[in-house]
Amino acid sequence: MTKQTIQDGFDFLYQDDHVRLVHGVLKGLSIPVHRDDYPDLFQEGCMIFAEVYADYSGPLTTPLEKRRMMSYAYRKIRWRLLDILRHQQLAVDCRQYSLDQAVTPTDAELVDGRAQLPFSRLTNAAFFDELWRHSSAPARRYLLLALQDRYQSDTAIAKHCGVSRQAVFQWKKQLIATARRLGKDWPDMV
Repeated sequence: MTKQTIQDGFDFLYQDDHVRLVHGVLKGLSIPVHRDDYPDLFQEGCMIFAEVYADYSGPLTTPLEKRRMMSYAYRKIRWRLLDILRHQQLAVDCRQYSLDQAVTPTDAELVDGRAQLPFSRLTNAAFFDELWRHSSAPARRYLLLALQDRYQSDTAIAKHCGVSRQAVFQWKKQLIATARRLGKDWPDMV
């Protein structure tokens, strides 16, 4: 048996539509195709597949052996991509705010952390900066808390602020109305 190379792994990946495996891993991780970093994660998955193929020690002559290798590759790609995503999530800076504070955010705080590409970050920062200027104080607080990945729902924000969910819903409603008014100037963002 000869040792496979990473190039052999790439060749195998693009034969018989095996590339669907990487798309399947990303779908299993709930990463939507329209996410900014989807192509980067896809390429990372392809490289991981090629490495797994090169390191795989079993034979690949029968369909059953190929299926075993594909199952093994799926798990390895999933684990490595989860490590990458966890590392990205740990990089998110968390801050606490109180309703009693007069808050003036920095430019970095008004950027949607989920936007991965530099141009998207600049566009988001400009839009959120404009939205900040045109919003009321409670809507501003909601905006800051909603952009933090720490708060998964409006209920969590309400609990953090010590107000009812209906109050947070009103802040959100005001913010959305303001964003829609601004949407005429920023059609790509709203």
